[in-house]
Amino acid sequence: MVKKWKLSHPARGVKGLVVIGIVVLAFSLSGCAVIKLGQSYDSPIQEQVVDEGKTEDKVLILSINGTLSDSPKRGLLSQAPSLLDSVMMQLKKAEEDKKIKAVVLKINSPGGGVTVSDILYHELLGFKKRTNKKLYVQMMNVAASGGVYIAMAADHIQAHASTITGSVGVISINADLSGTMNKIGAAVNVYKTGDNKDMGSPFRSATESDKTIFQNMVDGMAENFYEVVKTQRKLTDEQMAELKTARIFTGKDAIQAGLVDSLGYLSDATEQACKLAEAKDCKVVSYRFKANPNVTSYSPSMSLQEGVQPVQLLDIPLLEQAKLKAGIYYLYLQ
Repeated sequence: MVKKWKLSHPARGVKGLVVIGIVVLAFSLSGCAVIKLGQSYDSPIQEQVVDEGKTEDKVLILSINGTLSDSPKRGLLSQAPSLLDSVMMQLKKAEEDKKIKAVVLKINSPGGGVTVSDILYHELLGFKKRTNKKLYVQMMNVAASGGVYIAMAADHIQAHASTITGSVGVISINADLSGTMNKIGAAVNVYKTGDNKDMGSPFRSATESDKTIFQNMVDGMAENFYEVVKTQRKLTDEQMAELKTARIFTGKDAIQAGLVDSLGYLSDATEQACKLAEAKDCKVVSYRFKANPNVTSYSPSMSLQEGVQPVQLLDIPLLEQAKLKAGIYYLYLQ
């Protein structure tokens, strides 16, 4: 008689675990699977009231979460807007609403690409100039490097006492696999038209010429960062000398360093932003693709597409930063 296998049989359980393990590994390597449930981010964004307030004047909470990038957030089945795209959508809608008197920029980011950081800073300054709306920054857990850069557009910067900020500087990341290639007897044939054409390639060691060029690029981009910080925060040479070490600060220490104006919570930020705009009892709102009946000021808004649900099967620290391409960044590597 042929014996039938049951689900509870040890061999079947092992097979099931292997299959589950493979699926989890596949999803973890992609960071997060995005499963589409009907709406796309081509749908109009909606305003949702977080706090009713007592007047029609509004304060918008705009969240900036994660590494600063212009790459869409991709999953196996769909994608969500990039961080840059998300911020620009919200600024565009806020610009058209005369009742919005101030924007609270809620930053929780270690920074990111040099160009994206500069674009966001430039667009935030342009938004303020065109609308005369106030910009109030609330630093959350981390607001470092590029997170500091974009905060420089603000009229007031507030942090938590435990916020990690600073890391004012530039980093270039390039892998060098040439030693490993030699050990395993592998090689890459390169045909090029100039000595530096393949500079930064992981398949050869950097030459002195490569190192000089990269360092000059990094120094030049750092000088731009320093100039923005010194000008916007009106810092002394002594203060800048400490910031140029690229050290990090807690929010409390960042006040002494000149990077932060005050300490407080998000509820303080929305209240003070309203006052800064010479309004009072403002309504607090956020933008999203789909209404959330349980919304609070800490609810995610457009950091991920609300018509698309993220399923994080395995949380791997530094996963987002580990996927960074070789390049030059305003980034604090946590």
